[in-house]
Amino acid sequence: MTAPSPVWAVQDIVYGKHDIVFRIEISPENFVNSQTSFSKYARYINDMFDRDCKTTYDEFYDWVVAPFLPILAEVQASPLDGRAFTLRDYLEPETYYLQLYFVDERMEPRFDYDVQMPLREPGVYIGDVALHPGWSEYTPETVQQCLSDGQYGYSKHPRKVCVDGKLCFFKKPRSKRELLRLSNNSQVRVPRLIGVVYAGQHCRHAIGILLSLVDCDNRTLSCALHGEVAIAQRRKWEEQITTTVELLHEADIIWGDVKPNNVLIDRNEDAWVIDFGGGYTPGWVEKEHMETIKGDRDGLSKIKDRIYSHDGSEEGGRASQGDGTY
Repeated sequence: MTAPSPVWAVQDIVYGKHDIVFRIEISPENFVNSQTSFSKYARYINDMFDRDCKTTYDEFYDWVVAPFLPILAEVQASPLDGRAFTLRDYLEPETYYLQLYFVDERMEPRFDYDVQMPLREPGVYIGDVALHPGWSEYTPETVQQCLSDGQYGYSKHPRKVCVDGKLCFFKKPRSKRELLRLSNNSQVRVPRLIGVVYAGQHCRHAIGILLSLVDCDNRTLSCALHGEVAIAQRRKWEEQITTTVELLHEADIIWGDVKPNNVLIDRNEDAWVIDFGGGYTPGWVEKEHMETIKGDRDGLSKIKDRIYSHDGSEEGGRASQGDGTY
């Protein structure tokens, strides 16, 4: 029985080693006299739409990458000459393009020398729209990535960065509407929006926004609720957190990992929402609702209950702003 044609025409797999990226492409046109292999490919692609097939992508990834391993094993790390990784390294890493062919049921890895590079600038085009006058402007080469040992500049979406000697959090904008909403609304109590990163000089494509750190001595809502807290103060925190989450949702931004330890209380006793790095914490957001508006609202409801509980605290820890996850 012939397998149905896959619902995706092309599958692109990214493999990284050191500071080099390999993009491996496989498509139906790459199968020559290889019906058995094509049937396997079609099943993998179609199964990726089935939520019950949780291991499909990993299996497909291993299957496609395996014939390229001898090539990848020869890759050597490029010297950095003492310089730090910047956002430019993430956006424009050294990249090799490959194609996986099947000829008479044999896997044939090949380099692709005919790749057409996209002409479209990355990021959100904002044209002549004026953003907040207090925002600074940066280009990717001026924003340094803060990486852990063993990480490279291309590997993960940068979050913790450094500009002008200050640690910041880097977030990709989803739309011009999001930038405008965050630019014009002072009620959004997230770390201060201090700048926009553009794709290049004289370019109006915004690839990210920079958020400042909060002066709070790493004090979280969990920690603040340990002591005696006046009811008026509790109401203030509830209002600030609720208003912030509602405004974030209006800007198509999901909080994600909703919990008291992801709310900072600054020296003025104001609440700030942090950690937009994705994920969830059991007990606060259900896994099936992670990174959704419903998940945010469910978690927010539990935070309100905690604010008005007798003790008010559970974890009582301090935030780790240094990890740059908000």
